[in-house]
Amino acid sequence: MFTSMAGFPDNVVAVRGEGRVSGDDYKAVLAPAVERATAGGRKARLLIELGAGFDGYDPSAMLADASLGMGHMAAFERIAVVTDTDRIRRAIQMFGPIIPGDVRLFSTGEAGAARAWIVA
Repeated sequence: MFTSMAGFPDNVVAVRGEGRVSGDDYKAVLAPAVERATAGGRKARLLIELGAGFDGYDPSAMLADASLGMGHMAAFERIAVVTDTDRIRRAIQMFGPIIPGDVRLFSTGEAGAARAWIVA
């Protein structure tokens, strides 16, 4: 599931993935937060933390991720992904360069640096 992380500016969407993330988590948590942050054509920043309690994405989450990304392709000026999951790290390394905006990958030990970078 995704849970929202508090204490960030209005233009930052910050979520933590725990357990198994589903497409419903995207619809209930991430998509509405992105809509609020990008209202009126504003650029947003996205922080996704996938730490020790993260167990992966189910197929519906992968589809929801692609749909959200395509619908907001140019909406993000910065994206920070915090994870030690090899499969996700490889995907970010592969697709990050084609995403408009600055995409950075952080290990879970660098979560503080990711949080500082996303608001800088």
